[in-house]
Amino acid sequence: SEAPWANAESRLRELHLNGTGLGAAAGACLAELLRSSRSLEVLSLSDNPELGDAAAAALAEALEANAESMLRELQLQSTGLGPEAGAGLAALLRTNRSLERL
Repeated sequence: SEAPWANAESRLRELHLNGTGLGAAAGACLAELLRSSRSLEVLSLSDNPELGDAAAAALAEALEANAESMLRELQLQSTGLGPEAGAGLAALLRTNRSLERL
């Protein structure tokens, strides 16, 4: 069966994965979700300290590439982010029109 976000007609609006032990590989998969999703409004990844900078950079890049993104809220508290992630997220905020809460 296809993942919900693989279908362009998906209506998935919120995905909460707080404290689920996600690491960098999961971050790369979630970036693919953000690259194509037109319905996701909230992505909550807090309390996954192994996500780290590479995952955050991939998420930011994917959001920049998706002009049709409806993401309003991206929760990244306690995800092991450092300066590299901050730079990628700052670049995203210069161009993204949907994100209201980071």
